[in-house]
Order: sequence, then structure tokens, then C-alpha cells
Amino acid sequence: MRVLFIGGTGNISTACTRRAIESNIELFHLNRGSQIEKTPEGVTTLRADIHNSAEVQRALQGLRFDSVVQWIAYEPEQIALDLELFRARTAQYVFISSASVYRKPLSHPVITESTPRGNPYWEYAAKKIACERVLEGAGEESGFPYTIVRPSHTYDNGWIPSPFGSRTYTVASRILAGKEIVVHGDGQSLWTLTHASDFAVGLVGLLAKPAALGETFHITSDESMTWDGIYTAIGQALGATPRMVHVTSEFIARVCPSRAGCLLGDMAYSVLFDNSKIKRHVPAFRPAIDAVRGLRESIEWLNAHPERKQIDRTAEAEQEAILSAWRKAMNAAMS
Repeated sequence: MRVLFIGGTGNISTACTRRAIESNIELFHLNRGSQIEKTPEGVTTLRADIHNSAEVQRALQGLRFDSVVQWIAYEPEQIALDLELFRARTAQYVFISSASVYRKPLSHPVITESTPRGNPYWEYAAKKIACERVLEGAGEESGFPYTIVRPSHTYDNGWIPSPFGSRTYTVASRILAGKEIVVHGDGQSLWTLTHASDFAVGLVGLLAKPAALGETFHITSDESMTWDGIYTAIGQALGATPRMVHVTSEFIARVCPSRAGCLLGDMAYSVLFDNSKIKRHVPAFRPAIDAVRGLRESIEWLNAHPERKQIDRTAEAEQEAILSAWRKAMNAAMS
């Protein structure tokens, strides 16, 4: 099987690259080659900027693929360009969308692939919906062989999940320093974290699968944890107790508008996913890494790579601003 990843060195795609190589897939990466150190042996890198059509045409000359996976498209215009690039070059085009596309607030607590789409709070989600619709239209009009995949908060080593950014050490640093951390809502809403290695089993299992054409799948863990539970697990992995301060999501969004989308359009709601569809199509998909284990391994990895313990000063300042404003609001309410 010959497969092309557009991207291939990101949070989720790195684990999927490993899984593909282990599955004896002939794998190509199409990217600018800026993270070649993250590309394992066995991958052929085609160097081109996906936004530069002429470069991509040259890089793809003479090549055809059983599957193409688009990891880095966020605009419907990008999908429209891909339709022209890959219409005659692949038997399957897999678009990595997002589970944030489901309508908020949710009409039912358990999410299936047929749960209505619509997210008025988050531009990122709205654009992913627009991308999906371009593909669906192409499928109806010309039979374009698409598959849509929707991950939900997938993480790997070095990631510490938080609405204030999961790629940095900021929340962990605050917990270790004994500083208060902002927890949205009452901390009891349920959230689903999916380890990238588990996601990879589902994604790679869909490649070159005729039954997946024209279909949509979310690929998530079956486990859900409260946000209080997530932060407690992070604290346990760090050997410290988090000092959690519960602040309403609406208040956080007022103080830090840049966080409104991911909160009011996603993380403020309990999410429970029905994964029966992906399990029917990929029987090997059985998530094996629970959040407590995954978070512990992520922090152990960071301890072994201290240079990756980066602090996001903007997120740090945001938490302090929210805490200050919340104290003032609570004092005013009590006076």
C-alpha cells in the first residue's frame, strides 16, 4: 500500500507515521522538510509547500497513492485545491477534521457521527465544517473518494491537556510552584482525551478501505474524565496537589476573548463519544492507554527532555488576569 501524508510530523500524525511504518505501508510525507528529525527511517519526504501548487505538482510528478491523508488543511479553499491535485492521484482522500464541529450546545449527551454540526462560537470549527461540506459536495457531484476523520483532544508525549494550551509546560509549572490554576466551570464536566498511539490504530486501519469512502468517523477514547480529575491526574504525575479555582467559562471568555472559542465552542461541555462505527470498520481499534497512564508518561517524557518544558507567558498572564478579576467579582458579590 502506498500512502501520502500531507504534513506528517505533528502531534497526531507522528504516531500515525510510526503505525504506518510498522504496518509495512510505503509512506510518503509531503512537507517543507523543516522537522526532518521527526521523520523516521522508511519515510520518503517530498519537499514542497502545500500552498505552492507548482512546487507540489513537481514533487508529485509520476506518483499515485492508495490513500492521501490531509493533516494540515483548515480552509475550504485548501480542500478545493486538493480536489484538483489529487483527483487523479489517489483512490482515497482522508481529511482530518475535528470533533469540535458537532453542534454546541449538544442536543444529546452521547455523540455519534450523525450528531448535527454547527458551532457558532469557534471559527476553527466553522472552517472545518466548511471543509467537510466541500468534500461532501465533491463526493455527490463527481464521486470524489473522500473519508472524513474527526479527532477529539488527541495528545502524545510532551502534551499536558488544558484549555490554556496543551503544547506547553505552563499548567504543570503553575502546579509545581503552588500557584492557583483556573478550572472552567465547576470542574465536573466530562472530557475525552485520546492518546495519539490509540488514534493511530483507527486512522491507519481506515486507509485504502473501500467501505470507508464517503463516510465520516470520529476516533476517540472510550474513557471520559472530569476536568477536576484531569488536573488531579496531572498533579499526581508531578507529585504535587493542584490548587484549583473554578471560574465560569463565560467569565473566562469575557476576560480572555481568545479563549472563548475553545471553551464555549468545545471544552465547556461534557462529551461522550460512541465509537461503535470506527470499531466496526477497524476491529483492531481498542483504545489501550487511559488518561492517567498517558498523562504520567507524557510528564515522564518531559522530565527526560527538559528543554521541551516551555512556558507560554501569554497563557500565564491570562490565568493571573482571570484569577484577579474573579477575586474582585467574588469580593464585590460578598460585600
